[in-house]
Amino acid sequence: MGATNQDAKSASAATFGNEPAALPLYAQVKKHLIHRVLNGEWQPGKRLPSEAEIAQGYGLSLGTVRKAIKEMVDEGLVARWPGRGTFVTSHGPGGHRPFRFNCVHRDDGERMAGQPTRYLDARADQADVRAAGGLHIGVGESVSVIVRLRQLQDQPVLIETSYLSQALCPEAHARLWKDQPDSVYQLLEQAYGILVTRVEEKVRARAATEDESTQLHLTERTPVLEIERTAFSLSDERVEWRTIVCDTAHFHYLNQQKR
Repeated sequence: MGATNQDAKSASAATFGNEPAALPLYAQVKKHLIHRVLNGEWQPGKRLPSEAEIAQGYGLSLGTVRKAIKEMVDEGLVARWPGRGTFVTSHGPGGHRPFRFNCVHRDDGERMAGQPTRYLDARADQADVRAAGGLHIGVGESVSVIVRLRQLQDQPVLIETSYLSQALCPEAHARLWKDQPDSVYQLLEQAYGILVTRVEEKVRARAATEDESTQLHLTERTPVLEIERTAFSLSDERVEWRTIVCDTAHFHYLNQQKR
């Protein structure tokens, strides 16, 4: 059962103003709202109460609540839909920008997000050193490995290899192979209740391996761009470690931050 306005008032009276390091009041509100999302009061894709209702529930000013929610919007935790309200971020149908983390663009400006994807492999395996480091798990721990080829006009242009902890997402490789969704994060939300809200990425240039050259129809040792991504859940848990490899001849990495 979700918390009532009276619950919120009690929590605010006990908590707000007593946070370590004297967090600003709006930051305390944001922290408590995230806590309520994590506790399942508002599921991904569900509408939050209005800012006025939240302010009344906490016994705080509308401006304080508005600033807290604006920061949540800026961080992609919730999304505002004009005329409809504010919703918890979702990767499901009608959700909030399921491919918003994809930063690979063709040189003519076309973004690779949402382009047709072909599943090449999905299997249970043991984490190697890089995957274990990305997921903060032990080397050799059980992971699901998913390899996908993204295409543009029937030409292979990008290889994505995802690693998911079996402890966190049991048998994810089998589910992904069966459903083959365009968005891995959509399945994580629907099957495991895990919502990816942010990613960290490292970008480097290197030579293509023999397998990558074959898959992308490149000459061996052609320069490629490798993007190493770690995806985090709403509770800041490491959910996925992924490598994204693409040809540098016609593609580039573009990260546009909007605040």
